[in-house]
Amino acid sequence: MTLIAGAFSRKNRPIPESVCESLRQSVSRHSDDQVQLFRDQRSYFVKVDIGAFVELGWHHELDGALSLVTGEPLLSAGTDAGSRNRKQDLELIHEGLSREDYETLQGANGTFCIVNYQPGPGTLHLVADKLGIRPLYYWIDEDYVVFASALRVLEATPEIPRKMDVRAVTEMVALGYPLSNRTPYAGISLLHAAEVLRVNGSEVTSRKYWRWDNIQTSVEPVERLAQQLHTRFEEAVGRRNREDTTVAAYLSGGLDSRCVVAGLQAQNVRVHTFNFARPGTQDQLFGLEFAHLTEAIHEEVPKQAGDLVPDYSSLMAQSWNASRHRRVHPAERPQLVWSGEGGSVALGHVHLNQSIVDSMRAGRINGAINEFVEREYVYVSPKLFRPKVGEELAGVVTKGIREELAGFRSQDPARNFYLFLMLNDQRRKLASHFENIDQHRLELQLPFFDSHFLAAIIAIPIDSCLRHGLYLKWLGHFDSSVTSIPWQAYPGHEPCPLPIPQGLAYQWAANYQTAERASQKDLVNKQASALLDPTDFPNQLLSKRNLRMATWLHTLGWRDYEHVIKAAQTYRTYWKACAGEYVLP
Repeated sequence: MTLIAGAFSRKNRPIPESVCESLRQSVSRHSDDQVQLFRDQRSYFVKVDIGAFVELGWHHELDGALSLVTGEPLLSAGTDAGSRNRKQDLELIHEGLSREDYETLQGANGTFCIVNYQPGPGTLHLVADKLGIRPLYYWIDEDYVVFASALRVLEATPEIPRKMDVRAVTEMVALGYPLSNRTPYAGISLLHAAEVLRVNGSEVTSRKYWRWDNIQTSVEPVERLAQQLHTRFEEAVGRRNREDTTVAAYLSGGLDSRCVVAGLQAQNVRVHTFNFARPGTQDQLFGLEFAHLTEAIHEEVPKQAGDLVPDYSSLMAQSWNASRHRRVHPAERPQLVWSGEGGSVALGHVHLNQSIVDSMRAGRINGAINEFVEREYVYVSPKLFRPKVGEELAGVVTKGIREELAGFRSQDPARNFYLFLMLNDQRRKLASHFENIDQHRLELQLPFFDSHFLAAIIAIPIDSCLRHGLYLKWLGHFDSSVTSIPWQAYPGHEPCPLPIPQGLAYQWAANYQTAERASQKDLVNKQASALLDPTDFPNQLLSKRNLRMATWLHTLGWRDYEHVIKAAQTYRTYWKACAGEYVLP
């Protein structure tokens, strides 16, 4: 299954036809997709499958019970785990949920979401993977539950009231994502990681079938743990690849995608690699050199100047579909693309440092948060808002981080900050990919998010993991080709020990970032001009006078107020979507 949506009546009434029709029409925007549906007297489900995984993601029994899955659970439990496919995994999970037994889910290693319906007892289960990478959004009132694996489906349902959650949007402006289970809309929620939401009549309960903070810190030597970690990564690659002989993968000049490609090649898989870096950068040249060394089938498609974070999913889809090499060396499952997403935070421990670790262990939670906020430039200008709104929002982002940290109970308190990042920052990273999967039509293979692999990382003392320290030890267990070509290292982390050629642009260098932002100037100026349109300006929230001054100074080049302009654009977008309805903290 690629996309799922549906509605469930809590009072055993038929789902309104208007809701059914809205779900059917909005679940996919692709004209070739065939929407399949199931309905009975109290439920309505729609699904679209692009066929990326080959096996069906739909299990239906004669009594009307059914389960739908997006992604792959990849169960590791049982003697036949290696030979099962996702349909068989779904059948096992369905059987467990029918008994209110969630133990089977503990063996899931993939990224997925599941909807399970039992018509006999009138029960609906909504299930997220252990990290919550594969989103499942839902809205509940006293009569109905409406859910979808893409937020746009709920946005398009007229019966769901839309009010802008100003707290969530402020978190998006400051961090790039809402915290906890929030979405930009009050009343629409996102399943937490490893959450099972159970609805039966008036009863709505939530439980976790997995807790990352229960993993104990190992006392084994770090070198041995790094070797075990490499074995688990090999297993993560193998369980996803099954018997494919040819695949497609991203390949940048960094380490994450390189390790994925190396892991595939170690299992005798031919790899089509794609690099989207700007010419003359470390990102471009190091990817090219590694591809040549390992005889990958490599293609370069440079991104546009100023496009710091392009739509990589669409770029890959367009490039892979147009590849002349694809016809010569076809992939068995061409809509599955391998990605190194997650490696930098999960294994490299990006966004953490010794100061945050020490503060967490000493119980100085506010100190750890303040260090993180300063390092990551987490900031929303108070002058953007009307005074009373600014007062309401003061400290709301740090409050949200504090609330998230309070929900973890790791043996080492420093691991709580790591889990905060994994279950907020990382689980939201691919939201756009899954939101638009009906258009780019690619599923991702994500071995760095393999649960068995992540559990091994969390068991390693965090001090050994900082600054890519563990990562470099881990690299030593790959084929020597992985470390024979330089790589682009993160600033402040362990440097690449190989000499870096002169004259290559470095992604995080100040002059490179300045040049990239300068190339965005015309676009930002156009956004600034459109923001002040009086017909849809959020006057109740934002200070038009201050924003006008900021846009004027930015357009003249006297001050850089790009962050203020983009923040205002985000608030305005959701203000318009909610017709001016909003909820403050």
